[in-house]
Amino acid sequence: MSKPSFVLCLFLIYCSTFFGQQYSDFFINKSCRIDFHFCGNARQTSVFLDKVKQEPFWGGRQGHLSTDLNLGDFRFRVLDSLSNKQIYIDGFSALFHEWQSTPEAQITSKSFEQTLLFPFPKKTVTLIIEKRLDLDQWNELFRYSLSPTDKLIQKSAPKAVPVKIITQTASPEKAIDIAVIAEGYSANEQEKFYKDAQKLSENLLTHEPFTKYKSRINIYAIAAPSEQSGISLSKDSGWKNTAVNSHFYTFYSARYLTTTNTFAVRDLAALVPYDAIYVLANTSTYGGGGIFNFYALTAADNKLATQVTVHEFGHSFAGLADEYAYDTDVLDQTYDIKKEPWEPNITSLVQFDRKWKNQLTAGTAIPTIVKDSTKLGVYEGAGYLVKKMYRPMLDCRMRTNKAPEFCPICKQAVEKMILFLTEEK
Repeated sequence: MSKPSFVLCLFLIYCSTFFGQQYSDFFINKSCRIDFHFCGNARQTSVFLDKVKQEPFWGGRQGHLSTDLNLGDFRFRVLDSLSNKQIYIDGFSALFHEWQSTPEAQITSKSFEQTLLFPFPKKTVTLIIEKRLDLDQWNELFRYSLSPTDKLIQKSAPKAVPVKIITQTASPEKAIDIAVIAEGYSANEQEKFYKDAQKLSENLLTHEPFTKYKSRINIYAIAAPSEQSGISLSKDSGWKNTAVNSHFYTFYSARYLTTTNTFAVRDLAALVPYDAIYVLANTSTYGGGGIFNFYALTAADNKLATQVTVHEFGHSFAGLADEYAYDTDVLDQTYDIKKEPWEPNITSLVQFDRKWKNQLTAGTAIPTIVKDSTKLGVYEGAGYLVKKMYRPMLDCRMRTNKAPEFCPICKQAVEKMILFLTEEK
């Protein structure tokens, strides 16, 4: 064998060993959970560690761990401490980041619970948390050396809560595992929750591309009991004692239903292997919320629950942006029109070549003025902004409840995420 061939052979063996066997080389089949706090205001973002936990299941991907889809307002990277090679990376968003764009963040500082999850390491690793500055620019916020033998890593068993399998089609590493958590269901409403979780499952699986990939979707119903039935309506001082303390009027928006009790949500989700979390709220009041790579939350009994269920999961699962716009939306300062947003379904045109530009038919005007409901284009009004932010179609499930389905660009984004999480290559 010639010297160049020998060198090439060694290189291929190295690549096969490092990349092909990466999961078993560096991780065990449990989760490493990092609990921390985002603290700050409109001008400042800080990270403070709370605790580290080992959880019994890892439901996430086991392939291409050192790459991501470049989604999220933040990301974290896990480096092997000996070689300094990146062995895991993932993007995420946070309610804290949304709050930073509100008027309140201009005059006060707050702390928000936040968590990260990655496979539990076999050896010491370095964790780095970063904030997005632009499409390809990041600012380091936090760095931490984590030893898997640290005696302060918590290994307590998850809460004893009933779990029912709604649908199970594949092993966790080859499936999208969705943990559906009961919120606002009292102990004697357990059967109602199971029926509501079944309806959520059936609804989700009738929408593309989830229908196409239903053989890769597992859904578990976690019947967390609440001391009181229903959901908190904070405007009426109607605060209830519920499993994860969700409430309407997030950032004073009547329809925005969220929870800041992040640690409680993760404690319940830990009962199953999971890629995604859906908090199902026992209320007929209209509303919901979705945070990328964390949770979706929606009202179970509202007449528009079918539409909202899929919309919010578009946010939390695939990182899709809202495509609607109001003149006085509470989040209308979320996007900087001088930068290209990371979400795949909206554009400021700053780097439109990174979005769906190459899918437009020849001669399509940018922006698109002709109001053709079947035409892929560049339509003004998206990301809570009436001007200077654009969407792919006139209508989409990410824009209105009247739209029957995701637009083609949103479908592509969802499918890309499904394949990323379920395929090794």
